[in-house]
Amino acid sequence: MKSFLVTVVLYNKRPQEASTIMCLSQLSAAMKDNMKVVVWNNSPQDFASGQKAELFALLDGIEFGYKHNDGKNLPLSAIYNSTIKEYLDTDFLVIMDDDSIFDESMFEKALDAIEKNPEIDLFLPIVYNGNDIVSPAYMNMFKGHYFKEVNPGVMTTKHVTAINSGMIISSKYLKNSFEGYDERIKFYFTDNDFMLRYDSSHDKLFVLDYKMKHTLDFYKKGESFEKKKRRFRDLRRSFLILMKRQGWLAYTLTQLYLFVYSVKFSIIQRDIRYIFVY
Repeated sequence: MKSFLVTVVLYNKRPQEASTIMCLSQLSAAMKDNMKVVVWNNSPQDFASGQKAELFALLDGIEFGYKHNDGKNLPLSAIYNSTIKEYLDTDFLVIMDDDSIFDESMFEKALDAIEKNPEIDLFLPIVYNGNDIVSPAYMNMFKGHYFKEVNPGVMTTKHVTAINSGMIISSKYLKNSFEGYDERIKFYFTDNDFMLRYDSSHDKLFVLDYKMKHTLDFYKKGESFEKKKRRFRDLRRSFLILMKRQGWLAYTLTQLYLFVYSVKFSIIQRDIRYIFVY
């Protein structure tokens, strides 16, 4: 049986508030025996002793490591690169945000698909945010959209992207061929960065016959302009770095697209300041 390393990044959540941790805690003993977990706490404050005990209790039966990032909100790209270099000694890496919802059958279906498709290095659940399929999705240069339907099975990588949470990636690829995440791309578009790199050397991925629930909350209600501005700036900056790698045409078109998007977003938010966020 193939083994999994699950990496989870927490931010300002207790273990019991992270649905991913709760889902891992409910796996069977047999599945836990075949799995390792590394929890990265990106929160400003480390867990108190009681919260650490809570985490240990929830992940009882799973070999796991815990790391508080000294109060630094480390970029996801840096965390994923460190996970690959320092912790990856299993057959597959599973990337999870802290708010995904899944059960054991996701791993069971992954194991079955891996056995039947040994040449494929990337396996994806079908990820839903509410009623919308958000992963896998279509992306061609700067333009993307969600699929209305996704058929399980082998899928071409051309113009296909995915979100980080739920990715199941072979260690063979990550250790031997993958160049690593671009650490200039910090939070947003780390998944697109990976998918473009994967597409450059692969023409196939596998979509699992499994629906996973996930929350996309790019802009939370009631957040201040300063917080939204930081997110928006990181999104713009990361998107342009990614598109610059695709060539001058993609980079130029993306700049135009982002200007139009900034205007539209300013209207939606009723705040003209977003037009001037660079």
